[in-house]
Amino acid sequence: MELNTQFLVDRLVQRMDLDRIFLFQFLDDGRKSPHLLLVVNPIKGVSVRSVAPIIHLCMADMPEIPFTVIWTSDWVSQLKKGSLYYTYASLPSHQLYQSGKKGYPTVSNKLVNSLMEMFVLDYAQGKKVSDEFMVACYSFRSKMDFFQATAMLHQFVMLRLKGFQSMVGVAVGKSQNLEHILKVLLGAVPGLFEIFTYDVHSTRLLRLLDSSYAYSKKKDRIDILEEEFEFLLVHCQALGKAMDDMVDFMNDGVATYRKKQNDRVVQAVQNGGSVDKISVVVDPKHSKTIVAGPPIREDFSGFPWPQKYKDDANIVLDKIYSSYRPEQILLVNYQMGVLSKGNPFEVEAVDQTDGVKIQLYLVVLTKKNLPFSFRQRNFGDVGACMVFLDLPYVEKHLALGSRFVNIVWKKSWILRQKSTFHVQLMPREIDWSCKLERIKLCSENARSVMQNLLMTMTGAPLLMPDTALLLLRELYSIGIQTYLQCAVGFIPKDMDLSALLDWSAIASTDVLDGLLNTHDLNKLILSIILKPQDIWWKSAAMNMDEKHKDLIISQARAVAELYERLLKGLILSIEQRIAQVS
Repeated sequence: MELNTQFLVDRLVQRMDLDRIFLFQFLDDGRKSPHLLLVVNPIKGVSVRSVAPIIHLCMADMPEIPFTVIWTSDWVSQLKKGSLYYTYASLPSHQLYQSGKKGYPTVSNKLVNSLMEMFVLDYAQGKKVSDEFMVACYSFRSKMDFFQATAMLHQFVMLRLKGFQSMVGVAVGKSQNLEHILKVLLGAVPGLFEIFTYDVHSTRLLRLLDSSYAYSKKKDRIDILEEEFEFLLVHCQALGKAMDDMVDFMNDGVATYRKKQNDRVVQAVQNGGSVDKISVVVDPKHSKTIVAGPPIREDFSGFPWPQKYKDDANIVLDKIYSSYRPEQILLVNYQMGVLSKGNPFEVEAVDQTDGVKIQLYLVVLTKKNLPFSFRQRNFGDVGACMVFLDLPYVEKHLALGSRFVNIVWKKSWILRQKSTFHVQLMPREIDWSCKLERIKLCSENARSVMQNLLMTMTGAPLLMPDTALLLLRELYSIGIQTYLQCAVGFIPKDMDLSALLDWSAIASTDVLDGLLNTHDLNKLILSIILKPQDIWWKSAAMNMDEKHKDLIISQARAVAELYERLLKGLILSIEQRIAQVS
């Protein structure tokens, strides 16, 4: 969707007493994106935040872009104080509108010169000390002292923010609470919350930074796991780099303006004119077209679903997008009663049929690695199984010809996408002959291991029922992981057996149909092995005897036969694919 700024300016001017409007490019999550600066003449009894709904009203039928609102007197004060953010945003080339009233000059040469000298020195000094804390952080990390390493991370971020706050003209006082400081900065620089999201998944981990600093001051300690520290290290480094990039970006913009002004002065002197008559040139008001559309790429309008399912699916996707702010959300497959879209990992697709509920199988593409790889979310009649992949992983495996990433990239529907995401990747063609050999080797080894395990269960003279249940669980685990490796080419990390069984339907429902379309006693056994804690701690209360053991062994044979049949079918389908191509 395109945003015509002239219409937006007209609406804003009609509803508010505006002094200036600036539209400028700013870094948001590492990419350039449009931002608005609105300079509003003060209204008695009204705060700056209270005018935000009016601005959203003006953008109701347009793609929204981030904006900052400031009173005219505060804006002038920020320019006089040498705020780099407001100076950069207020450059003449960024101005869309100026009221007819007598206004303040936007930026003077004297102000810019003093700004460049003062700000570069202050931020550089803070950055130098901040980097020393990062060196100390790595030292404690090498000693496996993750508490002290986290405390050093806190100071690394804190010193960066202290230097950064003067740039955006925000006063945070003596506070050492990172969450508080970031929320204060949110109004001016919302892009920082793309990194430190403080959402339901990351809040507890991010608060470990403030906790480590508080306990360190009291000469006390808390336990911090290595995985927790590594998560914080990645995010703190990303935050530091984002601030450095923003400073450099604005510095370059102001420096470019400064150079143009100096060139005009030199030219005026050479032409015999007066330097005092050199004025700031403001571009006339004009209309710009900015692409800053919403993330929706597919709203299911063309899908053969009831409208309620489409509405529920869009709500699920909006919740996912707002929670994780990914680069893309891709639909790989969906299940509606039976598999509706078909198997994207095979040549032929099954016919679409009506059903009563929908399960979406999604790949969520993020800019950086997250501390989890799989999530499930439901709303109404729609559920979503999500695998999270980071962009570096996708780029690497597309170049390597990875089967799963290649097929996801080529065959998936893009449901949501950031307006700033413009990555163009060329996937390498899959070498199916090479993949076939690997799949044959993998399936043969797995079948041998499963048969050996089955022989152990049937031939053991003193096999107890609880031990038989645990061996059956291992048989299920070997089978489902081998099936995913051969059918899909990807196994999400840190998933339990139940989640793996659910995720297998991304390719087909053959596994679930084979396991669930059976006797009720077999379903009961499956429900027991999905919770191994019940076997460990409650097996004595189950009162199992030899008849139960025989039933477990019988189910083990059926499971081994099911996976052997499915793996043979997979190999045959790939051989047919190769034959069709050749």
